Amino acid sequence: MKHVALALLAWLGIAGPAAADFTGPVAPGNWTVTNTGTLTGGSPTLGGATFSSTQLVMTGSNSQSPSGFSPSCAGGFFQTLGPCQLQVTANVPGTYSFNWSYVTTDTAGPGGDTFGVIVDSTRISLSDAAGANTQSGTESFAAASSFGWFINCGDCIGGSATTTVSQLGFVAAIPEPETYALMVAGVLGLAVRLRNRRAGRKIGRD
Repeated sequence: MKHVALALLAWLGIAGPAAADFTGPVAPGNWTVTNTGTLTGGSPTLGGATFSSTQLVMTGSNSQSPSGFSPSCAGGFFQTLGPCQLQVTANVPGTYSFNWSYVTTDTAGPGGDTFGVIVDSTRISLSDAAGANTQSGTESFAAASSFGWFINCGDCIGGSATTTVSQLGFVAAIPEPETYALMVAGVLGLAVRLRNRRAGRKIGRD
């Protein structure tokens, strides 16, 4: 039964379609870019994201340091996932693989700007707060409902971080066996209905 369902799903074009880079179901238009939290301090600059068909470039928020080196994000603290974040998310379930390259200009180092992923609304840090100002990696995550990336400026002072996401691979989630059965039953029911309709027309002509 499962093999029949897979064949039907593949024929219908919905059995786990894949995409390379930012195309198909993960094309730029399917992503939402938001900035959360409230920046404080002098000349605040919100983070931004730029897409192409092959990569995503994210630059986090930043503001000029106020006196006393107090946090430049309301409720934000150094080396903490505070509220001031640039987020790029998509409500597209599936498995995501990608390369990432991170660099921060923050005078405090990467502890002030954290890069990571958002898997089903859960944030997972990828950059090392105690590591070098330039970092990189290759990752893979399975998302049941949504996926994305974030740059959080814990202090939002002294320079921003930029991350380039490239070599994106995506395979859409395949429905569970119970869903297969329902979809197959629907397709077979439609086939029987069409067959009966054609048979009725033939009898009418006779």
